[in-house]
Amino acid sequence: MFFSEIIGQSALKKRLIRSIKDRRISHAQLFFGPEGAGALPLAIAYAQTISCTGDKEADACGKCPSCIKYAKLVHPDLHFLFPVNNTSSKKDDPSCDDFLAEWRDFVLQNPYGRLNDWYLHIDLENKQGLIKEKESDVISKKLSFKSYESDFKIAIIWMAEKMHEVASNKLLKLLEEPPEMTVFLLITENPESLLATIRSRCLPVKVPLIAEEDMKEALQSRHQVNAVQSESIVRLAMGNYARAAELIRENEEDGFLLATFREFMLAGYMNNITSGMKTVEALSSLTREKQKAFLDYSLGLIRENAVIHLQEGRLSYMNRREEEFSANFSRFIRGSNLAPLAEEFNKAAYDIERNGNSKIVLLDLMLKAGKLLRQ
Repeated sequence: MFFSEIIGQSALKKRLIRSIKDRRISHAQLFFGPEGAGALPLAIAYAQTISCTGDKEADACGKCPSCIKYAKLVHPDLHFLFPVNNTSSKKDDPSCDDFLAEWRDFVLQNPYGRLNDWYLHIDLENKQGLIKEKESDVISKKLSFKSYESDFKIAIIWMAEKMHEVASNKLLKLLEEPPEMTVFLLITENPESLLATIRSRCLPVKVPLIAEEDMKEALQSRHQVNAVQSESIVRLAMGNYARAAELIRENEEDGFLLATFREFMLAGYMNNITSGMKTVEALSSLTREKQKAFLDYSLGLIRENAVIHLQEGRLSYMNRREEEFSANFSRFIRGSNLAPLAEEFNKAAYDIERNGNSKIVLLDLMLKAGKLLRQ
């Protein structure tokens, strides 16, 4: 992966390239930033440029043996840790190594992919991914050997906040006494969830949201989105490339989330149990991650309708179909029910994440939301 493939982030890319040229490569670095900003592809591009043996004045050369291996993420001195769990095909306490083929495919296809995208990619269904205790032992053993080809051995830990507590403590020991010529690149969207001692031993690398002009250029060149469409998508994505790509897909598909939200809230408002149960059954048949995605979407749409109700349309971020739906729905969202609605949707997401019975949770939410809308 090349720096030239990273959307925007020009100042940060220059800083990282300069650190390589000056041989000021910190042994532990924490790439942190919001979803869709590009922390993972930046870390991989940084690792590739460190390992590159050719001319790397402004980027990796792309021609040397190291770069050829990085193009497939198969370099022997590049190691990954990422959240995994049992799946239908890998049931016996699998490790990251068991998912390496899927991981490489996922990253090469979708370097800006989100945690939920990864879970869907490996059919994790209703489970939560985790970087287990044993992963720290495995990576420690791998890094204890001499490098095969490069000067540096590089370990990239994606979604480091998903590390088990014991794994975190073992990683801390590695950071305190790192193997010779080793670089740890931790990636997180929530640095505060990491051990303070881990954060204190890492050089912080803040990855900001993608600038609007950079996002527009990427959408037009990579997705052939016209100027008018790109303006709308950039406004809705708010610097999140993963969200921008999702919006493009949603425009191409049938607006499943909006249609489901409409049915869900209408059944609750009308107190129509028969109709509501059909919607609940459909939602319950989805994975827990997709159920949580629906609840997150619903919370966002409720927020946008509250903004419309307050006649602050300039602060609203919706696509055309959502705006058409909200022209009527917004009158049901008021100051008196906004906070209770948000509380109920957040509670439902919390319960589903902790393996609550989704049919019971969603039916209860539907009835409570409908009652709040009728107030």
